[in-house]
Amino acid sequence: MQVEETRLGDLRTLFIHSPGSTASTVQMWFRAGSALEDHSNQGIAHFLEHMFFKGTPTRPGAAIAQEIETFGGEVNAFTSFDYTCYYINAPARKIPNALTILLDMVANPMFKEEDFPSERDVVFEEYRRALDNPSQFHFMRLQENCFEGGYQHPILGREDTIKNFSSEQLKSFRNRFYNHKNAMLVVAGDLTERAGLEKLISSFKLPSGEQSLFGEFAVPEKSQVSVHEKQIRQATLSMVLPAPDYTDPSASVEDLAVNCLAHGETSRLYQALVAQTSLCNGVAGSTMYFAHKGCHMIKGSFPVENLPKVLKAFEATLGSVLKGDLKEAEVNKIKNQYVASKVYEKESIEAFAFSLGHGFAQNGDIFCEEAFIKRIKDTPARQVAMGLPRIFSRPLHLTMQVPEGTKTAPIEKQLAAFQKTIHALAKKHGSTEKALKKTVSAHDAVVAMVEIMPGVRLIHRQNTMTPTFVLHHYTKGGIAAENENDCGRHGMLSRLMTYGYKGMGYEALKQDLEARSAALSGFSGKNAYGLTLHGQSTDFDALLAHFAGTLLKPTMPEKFFKHERQVILRMLDNQKEDAVKQAFKSWYRLVFNAHPYALDASGNPASLKKMTPAALATLHRGHMAKEEILFTYCGDLDLETVVMKLSKAFATLKPRKGPKPRKNALKAKNGQRLDIDMKREQVQIVIGRPAYKLSTVEDNYLKMITAHLSGQGSELFVEVRDKQGLCYAVQPVHVTALEAGSWGIYIGAGADKKERAEKAILDILTRLSREGLTEDEFNRVKTMLDGQQQLSIQTNEDYAQFYSVPALHGLGLDFQHEAQQTVRDTVYADFQKFLAHFMAGPWNIVTAGPN
Repeated sequence: MQVEETRLGDLRTLFIHSPGSTASTVQMWFRAGSALEDHSNQGIAHFLEHMFFKGTPTRPGAAIAQEIETFGGEVNAFTSFDYTCYYINAPARKIPNALTILLDMVANPMFKEEDFPSERDVVFEEYRRALDNPSQFHFMRLQENCFEGGYQHPILGREDTIKNFSSEQLKSFRNRFYNHKNAMLVVAGDLTERAGLEKLISSFKLPSGEQSLFGEFAVPEKSQVSVHEKQIRQATLSMVLPAPDYTDPSASVEDLAVNCLAHGETSRLYQALVAQTSLCNGVAGSTMYFAHKGCHMIKGSFPVENLPKVLKAFEATLGSVLKGDLKEAEVNKIKNQYVASKVYEKESIEAFAFSLGHGFAQNGDIFCEEAFIKRIKDTPARQVAMGLPRIFSRPLHLTMQVPEGTKTAPIEKQLAAFQKTIHALAKKHGSTEKALKKTVSAHDAVVAMVEIMPGVRLIHRQNTMTPTFVLHHYTKGGIAAENENDCGRHGMLSRLMTYGYKGMGYEALKQDLEARSAALSGFSGKNAYGLTLHGQSTDFDALLAHFAGTLLKPTMPEKFFKHERQVILRMLDNQKEDAVKQAFKSWYRLVFNAHPYALDASGNPASLKKMTPAALATLHRGHMAKEEILFTYCGDLDLETVVMKLSKAFATLKPRKGPKPRKNALKAKNGQRLDIDMKREQVQIVIGRPAYKLSTVEDNYLKMITAHLSGQGSELFVEVRDKQGLCYAVQPVHVTALEAGSWGIYIGAGADKKERAEKAILDILTRLSREGLTEDEFNRVKTMLDGQQQLSIQTNEDYAQFYSVPALHGLGLDFQHEAQQTVRDTVYADFQKFLAHFMAGPWNIVTAGPN
């Protein structure tokens, strides 16, 4: 990719030329965010993000989103502490259109008074959703306890500020900070016609204003302890320690140290608290950088009664590392992961552009991330070991979220004692030869499918742009092969089989994977389960040995089975308090009725209790011996080489015909209602009905109406959210699978708006049944889906998923391409007839919230 920075008029502009790219992105970055707000306007930066989408004189109302979505693009934005970004992703041929819309949007907003009331309601619903979300609520309390100055308040703001934002506040904040002095435009894609783009950019002007001056991020000088209650089942503990500036030479040292301690499954804390003891459900560590300085964060979740053991294990682990027990291999593992992240990033034009834009927004230097990674690579392991005592000698701030009703005083006392112990520790330790019969895609010349042996096939797509690869394995199974008594088997199997194989224990396997910046994970879906491997091509042989060993000889240790079962049971228990999960679980039970798709892929307490590692191993061996197998490789190795290596690695496999396909009949239920009473600020509503299986024309019709109702320019979004202010989130939900499907609309609304929200959704469904779409809307949907498909397949992983599942189930290598052609060929009258029937209902309605 060719990168060039220039100035067009007053606007700093970055061009990223990627010849032949089918996708493009245009991004406007502002060095302005919530840290610039004062007490009277907290949340105004985020509110401004919303209001920029409300239209310009040439694109009023929802026209911005509608125009973008018409050509298959997507528009979005995000607001952080120190920066805001507005971006449009579009097919490459639409770069001029996307650029014109984005510049019009940020240069010519109308900020109409009549848009304020409903948008304040929308943002307030987003705020209420955050209050209901345990993770977001926990971070709000962490900010309050651990951050100072402009970083102490939520980016969303407060209830009283959100409800009272005025146009004067908005315009003043925008003119002060969202101006050409704080802006950078990023244009990325195939920029062969760059001259026209430069002329276009020069025709727009941003306001003049002051340059943003951010205060230095800081935490309180004295260590703090804060414990708060929440309607949860698992506790969360977060540790915050001050960190140096991103550009400080010591930042790379400390960043490596924290990652060695708490990042990844082979990290010291993960092993001590999760893998070896199951004290925690998960542990993670990272460093958060701001405009000036930053903070180190370590977070873990666990049953609250485990707190004493968790703290003791943390102390022991940190003590061991502080004694100098940090290995060079551990440091090199993290270094390799940083380097690999920059390599993987180049698979996607959007990700690469974001990394450079973020560099400008964070530090004013688009290449600051490259400079940081160079410092990471050059940091000696001994310096990393010396960094940990320095980190933990600083103020240690603890924020803990506990289940409602927990006595907090004893916990606060334990945490205060823990702080003293940690400070004391820190102070103390200052190609095949035969011709291959292959089927080549009629739509993508670098995609082919070959038969390695009867019943074992390979899909191959060569991508020589980056030295990375993804390798998938698929075997028929999943929920469709389960019932109420044994559900969750394939889900558990997908979790358990990566815990080592014969001759390679779990710890050694994870160590090697992380040292190579590779990832090996299982998955399980509705009709298949399998294994996914991501890595760099230089490591393919070594990683393939792990991949084959995991599939052919998994050990499935009893210890890790018990751990995974315990974590799943905790998750299922925790979901009882999750209104969104309860709404969707209940909805799927209604629409799929007695079909296996109604089951929870994780299982249930009774089915989990019956499971044993031995039974799971027998199940997996049977699948590997009899079921059809599909491998999918996307990377830079050629087809013959991949076939040769796979054939050797899986030489013990035997040809197979595969059993006859399972057929589970769907006994549809309609017109049902279920109201789940939960004490929440919001009510979660799903309105829908059973639908059609994959490969049917009706499923394609539903794909089209889903596209019509999706996005910020859709009538669903505009009517229910923008005009009526009923919710923050509303979207269609289309589930399509081999044997059955479902379709509906989800909305999360304030509990006081429940009846209005239901009526608004049902009114839209009724209108669709009676009137359908206009012919212009119908044609717009076709264009949208074409553009969305182009944007959705960029990375190796994208392509692997795109081709694999349909091919596994006999739908053909080009099923996705052909399905899209069917959409293009759809006749308007047939589509209207379908809508009149399907949208007439009757509808199943599930709600979770206050009754």
